[in-house]
Amino acid sequence: MNAIVELNDGLGAVFATGGGVSLGLLSSLFGAVALGVFALLQEDGSNDDDDSSPGGGLMQPVA
Repeated sequence: MNAIVELNDGLGAVFATGGGVSLGLLSSLFGAVALGVFALLQEDGSNDDDDSSPGGGLMQPVA
C-alpha cells in the first residue's frame, strides 16, 4: 500500500512506494520467461494442423 509522506524540503506530500520488489512479481516474471523459453525450444514434427498430407488432421475442410 502506498503511504503519504511529508517531505521537509517544501515539496509537499508525495506518494512513496515500497523500495523492494515483491516475491510474487519476481516469481511471476521468472515463470513467464521460463514458459516462453520452453515454448520457443519446442520442435513439433507431428503437426497435423495442415492439409499437406492425406489422412486425418485437425483442420479438415467441410464437405
